[in-house]
Amino acid sequence: MATATQGSFVGRTAATVKDNAKYKKVLTKTAVDYYMTGSELSSAGFIVESAGDTKLSFVGGGQIGADAVTAKTLYEIGVSRVSGSGTVHLVF
Repeated sequence: MATATQGSFVGRTAATVKDNAKYKKVLTKTAVDYYMTGSELSSAGFIVESAGDTKLSFVGGGQIGADAVTAKTLYEIGVSRVSGSGTVHLVF
């Protein structure tokens, strides 16, 4: 139990929180023309939920239609732009 000493608590230790996850965040884009900027340029991959007429542009160059990949599968390549009517989940 913590002991109060002059307005502070002593004897407590900080909780140990470990995050061993490979990915930390998911950003979902639906029916947009979206350019990744700033910290979002570091996307680690993407998952297409529904393709529609969506196009994916990649950080290293190149572009494909979202219908060229298997839906609901993680692809580990950085995306720089998502455009079209589909739904894409970007993982970071």
